[in-house]
Amino acid sequence: MNQINEMTKEELQQRTKEIVDFLTEKNEEAKKAGIDQHGHFYTSVAFTLGSLIGFDFEPQGYGPMLGTMLDSLTDGLQTGAQSKGVKGTFIKVVRD
Repeated sequence: MNQINEMTKEELQQRTKEIVDFLTEKNEEAKKAGIDQHGHFYTSVAFTLGSLIGFDFEPQGYGPMLGTMLDSLTDGLQTGAQSKGVKGTFIKVVRD
């Protein structure tokens, strides 16, 4: 019998913090190494996430997870831009 373990809010926040801290550290290293390395960092992270979806999900799950990831990417970009004082809002267009 498979039982899905749901994380508590605290567990979810801790796991998120670990991932964010790791990626932030690697991003800083890449920035210090130069523009080529910085760009490579972003494309490598994107490729890795895409590969994990392909390996971990059944084909019918690709679209929903990609949609979730795009929402998170857009939300993160909006948050980062606003923290820098950029005025504007991303608008999500959703089609059925």
